[in-house]
Amino acid sequence: MAQFEAVGVVRSDRTEMSQGHWATVESRIDINPELVAGLAGLAEFSHVMVVFHLDRIPPFDVAKQIARNPRGMENLAPVGVFAQRTKFRPNPIGVTAVELVKVDERGIVVRGLDALDGTPVLDIKPYIPGFERKDNVRLPAWVDKMMDGYF
Repeated sequence: MAQFEAVGVVRSDRTEMSQGHWATVESRIDINPELVAGLAGLAEFSHVMVVFHLDRIPPFDVAKQIARNPRGMENLAPVGVFAQRTKFRPNPIGVTAVELVKVDERGIVVRGLDALDGTPVLDIKPYIPGFERKDNVRLPAWVDKMMDGYF
């Protein structure tokens, strides 16, 4: 299996797991100095995709986490791990589309990243709707209930 090296680290005032309200959180991603040149041209984008290692999540427990209530909400029926965006994953990887606030000589500042201070960042990609956005998307009814207050 491939080994991954962090390209940077999250700097944020969020230090503990939260149940939501990430929309206004600004985070800085300090990029490893030898990779800063890779940010050239990124400032022209309004949003980026951040791929990060959920490094503080306990190991995946199949018996408890293969199917669970989304966000632990008892009023929602359990669904499988691959049908939700839970932090409890077989491979602890997070992926979030965020607003790009600025790019500077040390890294980037983003808004809406649901990662804690010190979280290793594995990759940053520009958000390009042609790659990400899909037409005729279908979502189960429980998603709206689960998202209430998250962002």
